[in-house]
Amino acid sequence: MEAFFGLVGETSPRGWTIRLDGVLASVCPDMPHRSVFNSVVYRCSPGLESALGDLAAAYADAQVLAWTVWTPERDVPARDTLQRSGHRLDATPQAMAAPLDEIDLAGGAEGLDWERPDGVEEMCAILEPAFGWERAPASAVFARLPEHGRIYVARADGRAAACVVAVDAGGDCAIFNVGTLPEARGRGLCTGLMRQALADARERGCTTTSLQATGMGRPVYARLGYRSLGRLGMYELRRPAPDS
Repeated sequence: MEAFFGLVGETSPRGWTIRLDGVLASVCPDMPHRSVFNSVVYRCSPGLESALGDLAAAYADAQVLAWTVWTPERDVPARDTLQRSGHRLDATPQAMAAPLDEIDLAGGAEGLDWERPDGVEEMCAILEPAFGWERAPASAVFARLPEHGRIYVARADGRAAACVVAVDAGGDCAIFNVGTLPEARGRGLCTGLMRQALADARERGCTTTSLQATGMGRPVYARLGYRSLGRLGMYELRRPAPDS
């Protein structure tokens, strides 16, 4: 997560990354109302607590309207601190991981019409209806992603319909931006792409893989061999738009 959100901040056109003691935050003014683009991850509760004031000021100065802190479910002190600071629980994705030699990689993306594109346009065209992320600003934010990660896209009926992103971080292949067009779901497109991405990662020398799963994605990842590491709470602070 540090690797991915660090990239979001450092490579987006007007963004930057804040690195404090055990705390990393992506600041993405191009997506001011999407808290997932303005994410905070941390290594210890005291570090997070001491950084909250500086983070709030930085997001306000950047005119970011929503930002979120990812917290493990076991970290009750951090959650209490965030709630006292005005953050509210927005979502509870599942942290999942596995050794790569335990993942079912059989066949990779065999049988799919797929490729690794050099650009992000097709990925963002998929993520707009899949996640609700506006295509134009998302394309700007992710424009340099191919320099640092690997994008996989599958087609259905000749149209880009599913995508997966793999980012290497210290021997771990982290999976992000797993999305499928609503009308193309249930065809195994993302499963095949993930198998291919993880097979490629193993060839590069990665030994583990990790991701954050939505309720829809969790059964898919479990069938591949991912293990649950517990829930993550996304504690969001949202302020009204200036003209509202």
